[in-house]
Amino acid sequence: MKREKLNPWDDLLARWLLLLGIVDHRKGKVYDDIFKKLEEIAMNDETLRTAFQSWEELSGTQEEMIAYEARLKRVLDEEAAVREAELRVQEAREKGKEEGKEEITRRLLKMKMDVSTIAEITRLPKERVIEIQEEMNR
Repeated sequence: MKREKLNPWDDLLARWLLLLGIVDHRKGKVYDDIFKKLEEIAMNDETLRTAFQSWEELSGTQEEMIAYEARLKRVLDEEAAVREAELRVQEAREKGKEEGKEEITRRLLKMKMDVSTIAEITRLPKERVIEIQEEMNR
């Protein structure tokens, strides 16, 4: 009876078993030949590539881990700052649109246009048009 060999190129289980067997903690050895083969396979296997990256991150010295975490924090902080800036820009645009509508409302009210018509034109609620009219009459 011929024994079937696991082919890491074709078999997901074989890839993971090899990944787990790269390091021999008893001997303090990393099997470079297995590592290189799995690196080649990881180029076509996103999950394995992610596992390799995580493994490399976890295998670093304490200084490397501190540097990595500091860099990761900077990247996350930068991404958060960009999202915050985008939100502020959007809010400013919306505020500007609202202010523009209110300015148009004032002009149309000065021209003695009907409140309902102004509300329809500016798409402001009729109540807001009336508030602006009352503000102007004070």
